[in-house]
Amino acid sequence: IFEKVEIAASVNLTQWRRHLERKLLRYIEEAAYEGMAPGQYTVNVRFLVEKDGSISRVEALNDPGYGLASGAEQVVKSGPKWSPGEQNGRKVRSYHTQPITFVIMEV
Repeated sequence: IFEKVEIAASVNLTQWRRHLERKLLRYIEEAAYEGMAPGQYTVNVRFLVEKDGSISRVEALNDPGYGLASGAEQVVKSGPKWSPGEQNGRKVRSYHTQPITFVIMEV
């Protein structure tokens, strides 16, 4: 498993962003209704991109509370397949960290 690779794992950014925006909305709304203070909160989610492009070992590295970290983990797990990283011309398993910023508004 590689931390750094010659060619990093990648994904269709438009498709990935659309997936995150659609699926994370419910967690943002729940946090706001549960009384989370308005503001911006970033959750860093680390995961492993397998040789076949699937995602495993998803872990939020920080948790601002109100279910945002577990929500971010669930949404990343259900995302589209990635193109795996490459090292010496071979597909390899590699880690990727995705920052996800939540904007909480007053209800």
